[in-house]
Amino acid sequence: MPKPIMTIFHLSDVHIGEPGVEVADFLKILDGVENKAKDVTAPLLLITGDLTSEGLREEFEAFHEAVEGVDIPMVIVPGNHDERNYGTAHFEELFGPRFTRHETEDVALFAVDSSEPDNDAGHVGRGYYPQIRDFFGLAKNKIKILALHHHLLPVPHTGREHNVVEDAGDVLWTLQVSRCSLVLNGHRHVPWIWRLNDMVHYTTGTLLSRRIRGATTQVYTRIELTRNEATFNLVAIDGAERILGRSELIV
Repeated sequence: MPKPIMTIFHLSDVHIGEPGVEVADFLKILDGVENKAKDVTAPLLLITGDLTSEGLREEFEAFHEAVEGVDIPMVIVPGNHDERNYGTAHFEELFGPRFTRHETEDVALFAVDSSEPDNDAGHVGRGYYPQIRDFFGLAKNKIKILALHHHLLPVPHTGREHNVVEDAGDVLWTLQVSRCSLVLNGHRHVPWIWRLNDMVHYTTGTLLSRRIRGATTQVYTRIELTRNEATFNLVAIDGAERILGRSELIV
């Protein structure tokens, strides 16, 4: 197997402030991520939202204190829980813009805030479609990744579907014409891989929330990218790993 050109440590749905979620556990996981990152090429820590439970200042500060010492590139977007109580103000003060970009020689990642204040459903917004197209249009020979909190496609074993991204159809069309390779999200607390046309859609599980579904458990995902394939490795909070699947990437 070719050596990965990037390894993404994909965390989501940490839910600091939720009963039973301990900052000490989060710190231990981050230490493990940093240790693994020493042995890979182009590591990236991607956190796709729900950093907090209620969007409160003290929750954001606890999260920020935990991650500020992590010495690898990091991309963070908010989730619907972070938008509660107008948590947007705290997010922007502590972490910066809610829409960010990360680019290497081989990968172009566009991270968007799909959440809205006091609304569990997701929304990207037509004002961002041209930005996505333009960014990916300049990355013709790179793996093109969209990262957001909410899912664009329903996830099995998660119950009734009621808060997929509201403008998912238009977002999917934008990604298709932009030749997006991979979509990474959280929100549903269940790891799952879909392929739609030439795009791979991956939902990671919750990192620490007790609100797990069925036989799933708390995990993050270590994603190994080669020029033409993504390997999704589930990492449990006790460090146990297993491969969830591999998917071809179209550049």
